[in-house]
Amino acid sequence: MKKAYISADIEGMEGVVTNIQCSRQGADFAVARKRLALDVNAAARACFDSGYDEVLVCDGHADMENLLIEDLDERIKLLSGAMRQSLQMEAIDGTFDAYISFGHAGAGLTPGGVIDHCYNGGKVYNLRFNGITMNTETVANAAMAGHYGVPLVACIGDAALAKEVQAFVPNCEAIVVKEGVSRFAAISIHPNKARKLIYDGVKAGLARRDQIQPLRLGDQVTMEVDYKDSNMADTAMLIPGMRRLSQRTVAYTGDAETVFKLHELMLYRLVDKL
Repeated sequence: MKKAYISADIEGMEGVVTNIQCSRQGADFAVARKRLALDVNAAARACFDSGYDEVLVCDGHADMENLLIEDLDERIKLLSGAMRQSLQMEAIDGTFDAYISFGHAGAGLTPGGVIDHCYNGGKVYNLRFNGITMNTETVANAAMAGHYGVPLVACIGDAALAKEVQAFVPNCEAIVVKEGVSRFAAISIHPNKARKLIYDGVKAGLARRDQIQPLRLGDQVTMEVDYKDSNMADTAMLIPGMRRLSQRTVAYTGDAETVFKLHELMLYRLVDKL
């Protein structure tokens, strides 16, 4: 059985430029979530047409309940809900053959990144694995998939995301659906054209799957987080084994799977509201 894993976010998709589209309270959120489902369907259809038997879509935006299952291709399995052990890669394991990153934003490392941020934009400034900055969600997620031998075959987002991802996974098929003008402005292609690009791009990435190396960190991983506020570092220091590197920076070293669970805990669960 051939299985594909899709991690789905909303900030990187065409037409999304502010919280009007990507926040549940936004006036156009209902439109954006519908468009997201149709775009995800295009990626999933490419997987099925490439001979894949199963496609798992992990809803990875905000409260992780954005995709309405009735809007999805009935062959898709949907993983949704925020009570999980991984922000955007829940259930990834070695049974999957390919990973597709959908709609994640860039990390602010490249000019023109639309809604750029690192997972929790209000609290997290930098994320490093083994001393290497991996602020781009798609890149960090690719490292988690790579731990299980699963390569990132395609990513869908803006031009800045494509540049950041291909610096780590050069053979990844980058599907660009918008060009950033500023953090909150972009030139987007029409959704119908985007879905054709997504379908063709995912098929191309899957066809080159064996030429794309999984992004591996090693069995022992050190994760460092620079928080925007020192109170978040105070909170993280409640975790046994955590080290304080500076007023706003903490680090933890351990086996990869433990570190990946702490990634969820430190970037999402331990959000200090003060």
